[in-house]
Amino acid sequence: MLKLPNVKAVFDRKKKSSAVTVGKVEIEITFSRTQRKILSSGVELYANQWEDGLVVRHANAKQLNKKITDLIKNYKGIIRTIAQEGEDVTYQTFSAALDKKSGKYGTDFIEFCYDIMEKRGLRASTLRAHKCTLETLRESGIIRTFDDLTPANIKKFDTWLRKQDPDREQPTIYNYHKRLKPYINEAVALGIIEESPYIRFKVDRGRHKPKEALNEEELAAVRALDLPDESLSKARDLFVFCCYTGLAHADMDAFDFSHDVVTVHGRNYIDKQRVKTGTKYYTPILPPAMAVLEKYRYSLPRFSQQAYNRLLKCIGSLIGTKKNLSSHIARYTFATTVLLAHEVPIESVSKMMGHTRIQITQVYAKILNSSIEKQAERLSEIV
Repeated sequence: MLKLPNVKAVFDRKKKSSAVTVGKVEIEITFSRTQRKILSSGVELYANQWEDGLVVRHANAKQLNKKITDLIKNYKGIIRTIAQEGEDVTYQTFSAALDKKSGKYGTDFIEFCYDIMEKRGLRASTLRAHKCTLETLRESGIIRTFDDLTPANIKKFDTWLRKQDPDREQPTIYNYHKRLKPYINEAVALGIIEESPYIRFKVDRGRHKPKEALNEEELAAVRALDLPDESLSKARDLFVFCCYTGLAHADMDAFDFSHDVVTVHGRNYIDKQRVKTGTKYYTPILPPAMAVLEKYRYSLPRFSQQAYNRLLKCIGSLIGTKKNLSSHIARYTFATTVLLAHEVPIESVSKMMGHTRIQITQVYAKILNSSIEKQAERLSEIV
């Protein structure tokens, strides 16, 4: 039986690691006594974090061990393919096969990601999230080719995510990075790049801040503002429209009255899929929202999200609130002040909001103290 090259992980080949200095974990492929190929795994550890061929005493030990195992499986797969095609598995044939596999993508990193994504068999909701991440990366224009995959550019992308939408919280930003990492690790495994830029750029998971909505008095104050400035007036009207429909900025931007609205028993409803998640939502167009549509002859004005949020910040200062008005706050206001505070069942709220899971809607319910107070008042009368 033909003996195939041995593939294994080796740590600190150059004997550099210590308690304060990291050493590299590399994949060693032995073709003969005189021929070996050393490939990067992108994993670096301190001396006490490698034991019996495994990552230990590391916060991400499980993920790093899986990454190393996947790399070994990938290289063994290439070796098997060469052997099955009847060729000798040598340093040269392996290197050629590896170059062929990695080279078919040219220099386009995003095209590479889409190709890998299609092969991963992701669930529909996960697939949408990954596509959203890649299109956001494309929009940033910071990372296009494999050569762009540097720690400096990852940091630039992180900064861009924060500036592009100031309402993005740290857990959301963390998820963008989390979805990118598997594709970068695949590029390392294929030898397209030597190491992951995330080795030198760490992203904190973070925590979601409590979500704030406008109360009835604040919402009334926004509606009552006399705004001679045309841009401020339009932004206020769009905000009111979203406060009474729950539309996110992307959904409002894509809204088309003639295609997205159905009339049932004389009442208009928006019946559409959310841009971000593809989830269906079905929500009534309440009178304040309909008044906005009528004002603009059923064709809403448009602003970029950055410009819109900048105008909303001015409007917030005009009504004297410390809350940072944004497209997200309009959505929270619809869920809490407009719906939950008026005892609309949480299942209906979830459908109107287009949430993928009712647990997401329950987060909105938690921030509404008035609903607890109402229930307490009822209980006091009963008991």
